[in-house]
Amino acid sequence: MSDNSKKLKRSSRFNASIVTPFVKIFKRPVMKLTGVQVEKYTPKSDEFIVISNHADALDPGYIMVSLNRYIRFIASDHIARAPIGGWIVRNLGGVIVKHREKDSSVLIDDIVANARAGVPVAIFAEGGTSFNGETRFISKRTAQMVKDCGTALITYRFVGGYLRFPKWTTHARKGPVFGKVVNEYSAEEIAAMSVDEVYEIIKRDTYVNCYDEQRKNTYEYVGENLAEHLECIIYTCPECKQVGTLHSKGDYCKCDNCGYGIRVGTDAFFHGTDGKEAVFDNTCDWDKWQREIWKEKLLSAKDGELIHEDKKQKVISVDGTNKNVLTEDGVVQLYKDKFVVKINGEDYEMPFDKISVQTVSNSALVLIDDKNYFDIRSSIPRSATKYVAAWRYLTGKDYF
Repeated sequence: MSDNSKKLKRSSRFNASIVTPFVKIFKRPVMKLTGVQVEKYTPKSDEFIVISNHADALDPGYIMVSLNRYIRFIASDHIARAPIGGWIVRNLGGVIVKHREKDSSVLIDDIVANARAGVPVAIFAEGGTSFNGETRFISKRTAQMVKDCGTALITYRFVGGYLRFPKWTTHARKGPVFGKVVNEYSAEEIAAMSVDEVYEIIKRDTYVNCYDEQRKNTYEYVGENLAEHLECIIYTCPECKQVGTLHSKGDYCKCDNCGYGIRVGTDAFFHGTDGKEAVFDNTCDWDKWQREIWKEKLLSAKDGELIHEDKKQKVISVDGTNKNVLTEDGVVQLYKDKFVVKINGEDYEMPFDKISVQTVSNSALVLIDDKNYFDIRSSIPRSATKYVAAWRYLTGKDYF
């Protein structure tokens, strides 16, 4: 065993001594409060990685409860930057930090090193929690990484997490969540598979469309303000096709332009209002439709035309673990070949071919180039995903 592997093993034992008692103390009250039910499972292999779908920030803890052991997981850099919680997560939790300004190969190397050292790692292959209730795109590089680890693979699936706490809301509902191991593949089985075969089992085992599952077995998800902040994900009206005109209040979401509206029920589906049926009864179908409408609008835009903008934006400059608020009244503008961020009277042009565009929450937009790392928030609910989709569509990339 190499010196680095020994170091990782030692740090894992230390982290386990901190995390495991914490999980044991809080698992009963937390799981009772959240309505999460996980099936217990004892891994057949001593060395393994876990790959799961992702719908809840507490998913790593649920997996540890299910497998009854400490598991190192991946945390985004925005979590690691939190003043107190970030230090605890980094130093006591022993997470592997995903740095957005670094190439993903750095993260993969960290995961492989831990797995080879015998430290179990949980990976949420989608890269983040589901936006619309369906398992997001999974890169084939994940399958190659599994092969490189040389360990067993455990696939895990959660159902109901998105309905209990949708990506777009700030209020959790009361309702059930179920988690269980789907399959365990030994190191020998993984070694005998091709990368494509490993990729297919990962996609198959972790796939969930929460609305399809809800139609099979309908549960109640009760809470207040069930539609609040829906416009952080759904940004296109299905009747007038305008972008950015939807606004939510309480259990309702309505278009300011044409008056179309829906009500979110405790069954988690959308229902019509004013005697009209809902065009879409769930986030997933609505989102898939709006992507095509948005793509059409983007590709038909003229050079130099302002396609869309959002005002009253809080622009935060990020440098490592340091954050600095530059303005509370910034503007984000979208053109066919660039973003323009207006900060205190100064324009920062960010051409598409020189930037990375990501989201870190339901409304936070991250723009990174070789000079700036902007974390852009909004006091008025608005979609960040529409900007990610725009950047990908306008640069010829697929958007999933």
